[in-house]
Amino acid sequence: MFDSTVSTADAEQTLLETDEEMIQATTDGYVYYPYHVFGFHLHAKALLDEFEEQVYCGIDLCNDKEMFIDQQPATTEQTVNEDALVPPDPTLEDPERTARHYLLEIARKEFRVGSPPELTVVEDQRVYRPFHLVECKTTTGTFLTYIVDGVSGDFHRVYLD
Repeated sequence: MFDSTVSTADAEQTLLETDEEMIQATTDGYVYYPYHVFGFHLHAKALLDEFEEQVYCGIDLCNDKEMFIDQQPATTEQTVNEDALVPPDPTLEDPERTARHYLLEIARKEFRVGSPPELTVVEDQRVYRPFHLVECKTTTGTFLTYIVDGVSGDFHRVYLD
């Protein structure tokens, strides 16, 4: 999984500081969101230059969305409860192809290369991003559920029926 830099106490405190009406925040475990991370060796030739780079791309395995990763992601191997894993979309085609297409587009724009750059896979792994599940009590006695990204600290309201 991606290394978690946000503790449960930090996640709770972040939410308490966002709204004066939140009076209590309690972490209730984690959920783990799936990504497929590829590391590529990129070789590209431009008019007067040649580039050799190590580039990384993550593919969201639920929504087939790409994300450029600035550097090799820090990860930790850990055993987690399978019920906490968000299942990937079984209809997704080929995450490597999606990553290649995305990086080729970026390379064409950034490096302004004439011919397509060569991309060689040097790293290929499924990685889960940890999210804290946090239940918050408001001054009106209402309970709201949030997920707090264990890597960035960003949070999102979870709407339950």
